[in-house]
Amino acid sequence: MLGLIYFWTTNESDTIVWVPLGGSSYLYAPLWPLVGAVLLVVAVALAWRVRASALSAAGIVGFVLVSWWAGRNIGFDLTPLFGDGLQRAMPIYQQFLSPNWSYLLGVWDVWVITIAMAIVATVLGCLLGLGFALLASPVSSPNKVTSQIVKAINSVVRAIPDVGYAYLFLAFIGGTAFGMGALAGVLTLLLFNIGIMAKLTGETIDAVQRGPLEAADAAGANLIQRNRVAVLPQIMPGFVSYGLYVFELNIRASAALGLVGIAGVGQEIGNEWARLSHGYANLSALMIALVVVVLLVDLLSLTIRRKLL
Repeated sequence: MLGLIYFWTTNESDTIVWVPLGGSSYLYAPLWPLVGAVLLVVAVALAWRVRASALSAAGIVGFVLVSWWAGRNIGFDLTPLFGDGLQRAMPIYQQFLSPNWSYLLGVWDVWVITIAMAIVATVLGCLLGLGFALLASPVSSPNKVTSQIVKAINSVVRAIPDVGYAYLFLAFIGGTAFGMGALAGVLTLLLFNIGIMAKLTGETIDAVQRGPLEAADAAGANLIQRNRVAVLPQIMPGFVSYGLYVFELNIRASAALGLVGIAGVGQEIGNEWARLSHGYANLSALMIALVVVVLLVDLLSLTIRRKLL
């Protein structure tokens, strides 16, 4: 009941419906609040039908209410995708379905820059991330204070988005002989990778089996020897898997970072979007090629992970 009152009192709609109540009686109702109320009733009925607990039913109702609140505050509406919006988009769809493949031959150098940045950032990021993970995990860290300090640093590194790092390094470094912001792109991806690798690898270290650790301690191994013989062998398959995953992310992220000035295929996509001198044919070729490259990298990393795990 509180949910129904919430919908009726906090939402507005330009579309009004009249719900027949029998005879000549009608209920005046704004469309979207009515839809939300119906969804809420359906959620409660579903919870009742499956004999869900009161906590589960409250969770379902809360999910509907929170989702509706979030969508309302950002003006979420799918209607522009249909009707006139679909008609306006048809010429763009047609151009996207006719990519200019010959254009790709003239921009092969940006692909080289993109892949090179991803490789360098992956290698350095994985190595530094492994070091941060060993220092952050209580299992492999010298002491609790070091573990907490490194965890706090990792949290700060992950909290800053990669676009923020990109703008920062672009301002500090600018262009190089290999394009506008190639070094800035490597440093941006490097910090991005350190945050991910330190987090994932650190959690893997926390879950290692304690038997080898106890054996190393009983043999009198110091911290470095203990980590080398008892920790690294257990986490190495997962570490390699995380590294391949990070390489995939770097290919995707480098395309997005190009929109803020980082060299590579993303910058070329941004340039084509800005001028559109040949319509969307060039942009379509770049996007399709990017999807193919990402899928190939994903297939390669999946094959390697299956052999390792």
